[in-house]
Amino acid sequence: MVELYTTAGLSYMKLSGRPGVTASSNTINDWIHGKSFPQWGNLSPVLRAWGITDDDLTAWKDAHKRADKDARLRPGLPLEDVRDAYALEVHVPITVTAADDAAMALPPYVRRAHDNRLAEVVERALAGSSGTAVLLADSSTGKTRALWEALEPLRARGGWWLWHPSPHRPEELREQLDRVGPRTVVWLNETQRYFSPLDEQARGRLAEHLQTVLTNTRRAPILVLGSLWREHYRTLCSDGTSSATRALLEPATVTLPENFAGADMDAMRAAAGQDPRLKMAVDRAENGTIAQYLAGGPELVHYYDKQASAPERAVIEAAIDLVRMGHPNALPFALLHDIAAGYIDDITWDTLDDNWFEAALTETGRKRRGARGAVTPIGARPLDSRASQARGSRGHGRRFTAGPGQPTYQLADFLDQHGRRTRSQKTPPWMFWDAAAVHADPDHQHILARSGWDRGLYREAAQLWKNATSRGHSAAASSLVTELFPLFPAEHHPLNWAITHITLDDPHGVADLLEKLQQSGADIQALALADRAAAHIALDEPDELGLLLERLQRLGLDAQVLVLADRAAAHIALDNPSAVASLLAWMKVVGADVQALTLADRAAAHTALDHPHEAALLPEQLRQDNLRAMADLLEQLQHSGADIPALADHAATHVVLDNPRGVAFLLGQLHVSKAHGQALALADRAAAHVALDKPGEVAYLLEFMRLSGADVQALTLADRAAAHVALDRPSEVALLLRQLLDSGADVQALTLANRAVHIALDHPRGLSDLLEQMRRSEAHSQALTLAGRAAAHVALDSAREVASLLEQLRQMGADVQALTLADRAAAHVALDHPSEVALLLRQLLQSGANAQALALTDRAAVHIALDNPAGLAFLLDKLHAYGAHVQAKALAGRLPAVGMYSLFIEYAPYLDKRFMFGREPDDDLTPAEAWSWTDLE
Repeated sequence: MVELYTTAGLSYMKLSGRPGVTASSNTINDWIHGKSFPQWGNLSPVLRAWGITDDDLTAWKDAHKRADKDARLRPGLPLEDVRDAYALEVHVPITVTAADDAAMALPPYVRRAHDNRLAEVVERALAGSSGTAVLLADSSTGKTRALWEALEPLRARGGWWLWHPSPHRPEELREQLDRVGPRTVVWLNETQRYFSPLDEQARGRLAEHLQTVLTNTRRAPILVLGSLWREHYRTLCSDGTSSATRALLEPATVTLPENFAGADMDAMRAAAGQDPRLKMAVDRAENGTIAQYLAGGPELVHYYDKQASAPERAVIEAAIDLVRMGHPNALPFALLHDIAAGYIDDITWDTLDDNWFEAALTETGRKRRGARGAVTPIGARPLDSRASQARGSRGHGRRFTAGPGQPTYQLADFLDQHGRRTRSQKTPPWMFWDAAAVHADPDHQHILARSGWDRGLYREAAQLWKNATSRGHSAAASSLVTELFPLFPAEHHPLNWAITHITLDDPHGVADLLEKLQQSGADIQALALADRAAAHIALDEPDELGLLLERLQRLGLDAQVLVLADRAAAHIALDNPSAVASLLAWMKVVGADVQALTLADRAAAHTALDHPHEAALLPEQLRQDNLRAMADLLEQLQHSGADIPALADHAATHVVLDNPRGVAFLLGQLHVSKAHGQALALADRAAAHVALDKPGEVAYLLEFMRLSGADVQALTLADRAAAHVALDRPSEVALLLRQLLDSGADVQALTLANRAVHIALDHPRGLSDLLEQMRRSEAHSQALTLAGRAAAHVALDSAREVASLLEQLRQMGADVQALTLADRAAAHVALDHPSEVALLLRQLLQSGANAQALALTDRAAVHIALDNPAGLAFLLDKLHAYGAHVQAKALAGRLPAVGMYSLFIEYAPYLDKRFMFGREPDDDLTPAEAWSWTDLE
């Protein structure tokens, strides 16, 4: 419609005045901008006015019917109707008075740097480009509130929708994603809830599906907004550097600070005067953790640690263990009950009333200072209820339940995070696994089984996989084959169980199981499953059928390929053209040419194709402060032979100068375009007025000035930069210092070196680079002064960067300073990245700081983060190589409890036979007794 409107050249007012047109100019404007959907009776006269003939009108009417149907099935609600922040999971804030509790208004919002980055993504969406933003920080740090605030420009523009797929039914995202229309926000708060329940391959498919939707320009703009804890981000992005999940999430992440500090804290104090809740948080929160205090996090921890009774504590710990073992945070009543019962000691158990569990749930669900309780019932979400009314019966009802009449409960996310830390070395006892085998549904049994297997609980995991497989779970069936066959190579019962019970409604799962059977040498079972699948597999996922066809051919099962291809060609649904096209491609790959022709004939006759006018892109406008875009435009004009003086004059005299790198690009393009006068004019302005808050970009501009022959201007800028450039980025100051030295500006380099003595000390690697450039400039006394400050005060957040600085101190002969830094690093360096700690350990040993190296190995063995298997393997290798066998053994002993049992066995090979059958579900690393398939229930 946008294209028709533009081509016709009629204003909305003139269009509304055409004969037969009944729609007002405002109504037509709303159609064009997607704010409302037209009725056919009102649209058809407008189409005629735009020049659509009666012959073409029929096709438009058909397209309108399809679009109308899609609109009715479109998930979500108009954004203007979404006004309840708490329905989108913004934390309910603490209360100070009863009036606060009644009002339930959000506290005033204080914007920070991450809000600006988020706003850039929203602005691009408003300009017509799809995008993704995922806020990254720990629990209760303000992620969801920031996402909520980012919606306001979209709401003000109008015409936008918001869809919040149920976090308690994550498959809804995959099922309805293709129905999402343009100008939709896909709200994926706590993004891990949609990805973590899936295995690596399924996560990749979901990520690819999202990428496909986002890159489809005919559906743009679509905006995906999400949030992640850091540990969930590391887990989801650990599938490999080329994984689809990582490719989706990594470029989209926007990091939030964990607390308020500096100017942000000043702004928060100012806002606190308007709201008593903010004032309480400012006065009482530790280390600027304002958002956490407002969300009631410290109150929940205090209740759990100090006030909860034994039954209440058992309920909380049962919930913590379920969620940290991978169960979605929607915990069924019966499952929670039986696990909590097992967490109560015998003496306390004998004193409890019959209703102990209900009483405990009442207390754990009680609000703490007005904020959400520790373990609370999951009620109907207002967005679900309203969407259900709009779409008929497609809702979730009054309360999300895991079974008939069974309520479900949710653990407060702050306690979730607290519990993951405090219980990380706790292995859930046998009662946990027995309850899961009875009460968890197949999807969750599979997830919990994987968690148990990775912790060495082989028997408990096998029981869960057996139960899930008996109810048709394809991934559980594959796990039975891949994990139990090596354990019991002569035992065929797990293989037979898998092929007998797998359901045939998941072509991808069947294809995966076929491959696992072949890899295990189970050719008889693979053939039996292939026969069943070819004859009876469900035909409602054409693209997944293609994958199954390819797998059958690869296994040499040509007869089954033809049987399945015949069925698919004759009976496959044709309502998804892209999926049909994918199947056709697979048919040709496997040589089913006859079947491909049959399917192509059916598709040509029946597949509904969208009208080309149904979608259009909104062009992003060129702004005068978008310097790179202006440079690109100049380049294109030059290549086309166009006359560019007017644009060059404008660029030289009017562009804003707050982006030195952008000015450099523009300066270079003016020079290449032979607009030398304009290039010098721009260089004059930049030398005198360009912003100096980014030293690295100033260095870049200096280099372009020299290359463009603007030597006088480069000298002017060098004088300004040396005297006034910001000193908060050591690596950038080092880059600028190098540029000054390379260009012969030795006086300015010395001036900058004198100032750099007082530089910020929060980036050790940057300080290392800066010290190296100071040595080049022969500012030796300044380098030693800075080395002293750095050794005593540099931030110790990155072991790798500290190692780099330590090496630089050693190379420049600053032995005293190196020893000071070694002492501090051994005692206080962050232990978040095992591979980085290994590098620092090497550097300490090379520096002769053996005592400090020993202290670091002792700390690492007990406190190193256990979330990176590859990094831990690297560190264990180095510990053994350096003779720290005791520390390596202590570190390896921590691995089973966090799901790295295989790494534990790898680095303790002498235990392999003792732990052949896994271990018992305790915290003592007790080897499991011998068991077999027949011992399972």
